[in-house]
Amino acid sequence: MAKKLSMYDSFEYRGFWWKPNNPDKRVAGILTYSMEGINLELFDTLSSVHNTYGMDAQKYDFVLGECDGNKTITLYDGFETKLKMSGIVTSKLTFNKMLIGSHYESVEEMNFHSVSVNYSHIEEWMRYNPFEEIYEFDEGQKLKRFGTTYRFPPIFEAYVESLEATIKANYHFNTDGEMFKTKIFQHIGSLQIIPNENKGLEWFLENIHELQDLLSLLSNRAIYPKRIEFKGDIINSEKNIREKIELYLLPMEEYKEKKIHPAELFIDYKKIEGKIQTVINNWFKKEINSPKKIYLRNIYDAGADWETKFLNYAKAIESYHRETSGDAGKFLSDADYEPIKGIMLESIPANTEAGFRSKLASTLAYAHHHGFERRVRDTLRDLDEDVRGIIFESNQKMKAFAGDVTKSRDYYTHFGDKPEYLLKDWGLYFANIRLHTVLFYELCIYLDVDRDIVCQAIKDDFNLIQKLETAKQELPN
Repeated sequence: MAKKLSMYDSFEYRGFWWKPNNPDKRVAGILTYSMEGINLELFDTLSSVHNTYGMDAQKYDFVLGECDGNKTITLYDGFETKLKMSGIVTSKLTFNKMLIGSHYESVEEMNFHSVSVNYSHIEEWMRYNPFEEIYEFDEGQKLKRFGTTYRFPPIFEAYVESLEATIKANYHFNTDGEMFKTKIFQHIGSLQIIPNENKGLEWFLENIHELQDLLSLLSNRAIYPKRIEFKGDIINSEKNIREKIELYLLPMEEYKEKKIHPAELFIDYKKIEGKIQTVINNWFKKEINSPKKIYLRNIYDAGADWETKFLNYAKAIESYHRETSGDAGKFLSDADYEPIKGIMLESIPANTEAGFRSKLASTLAYAHHHGFERRVRDTLRDLDEDVRGIIFESNQKMKAFAGDVTKSRDYYTHFGDKPEYLLKDWGLYFANIRLHTVLFYELCIYLDVDRDIVCQAIKDDFNLIQKLETAKQELPN
């Protein structure tokens, strides 16, 4: 069984390379894929213009290659990073994307039928064990036969109205071994995206990342694509077999492969099995696009300092409440406020400087919306009673915590007068733990995950519960 390469493996291919508009000039070179990126070292240059010091780097939208092992490769979105002209001409190109399996000469040609993505920890998230051990004993209860069988997993799928596409679970099963010595089974899980009609590369990339974000939220940890495989044109109409194209992106330095127990994933597939269609459809709604992206910055950037994380959480809570509260997040409805705003605008003196008038108009446009502290307070009140009890000692302290968050947010944003009490050092750390828990809860509830499931996921994380209990002792509110 040949190893199925991922975006976190290193490999190289040797072959000949050319530009689509000049197929007659083929240059020998070595393609290297690693954590250093996608780099092509050529024993010549593909450029007709020899770059010199001070000139812009030569851009390469597409470079095509034929390599050892009958690999057909398209390198996409790159530029020349090095050119040596002393004696033998050599050059080095670097790219953002690599496709193995077909040649493409333009963005328009990169249209695909579907994509299959193996995400990190997707097998644990699916929570399905396909392996079953079989024991057979003789009459004396002595083991005489032992075996392992593979059961093909059940497949779920969900149709996403806003995408006009189906999200479907998929699996790959491989076996290998050495006669008389070993037998190896390999199970690889993935999610497929199958649009109603062929879509371009960028459409697929956007939605690959959307599914990545959903898995990261539910798992409460950073999830990354490991293998991406497209299906293209039909190459065998009798058996309906399509060409397969592997896509390699720049690997993320933050990703580290490590073993985890399925219980470490907050909300796995089994917990939302009956609602998978609803959860996925809700995730793809644009309504919470802003808060979920801001919240996930802290999931992916584990090395961010506490102040940065705090400001991200504050922005995410404000954005979430604004996008989901409707008229409940306003003193008046838009319809009721409109005539009041009109009167205030008309009262501005005619000789008011244009820039100041414009600023007043912008300010008045949202003057009927609740302020930041009220939004934080309302979001905290919306928590399940059990979760509120885990995070705060009392409702009074919960309300005061909203004030602490507001004053600290204002200070770290503008660095004006320092408030009497400021969340800093370990206080900032424990405030972040609270805000992270609040946003996890709210985003999952928005997706229509059952409240009991979300609450239990929080309670089951012993480390989180310990930190939340410590926060009660370390924070004044």
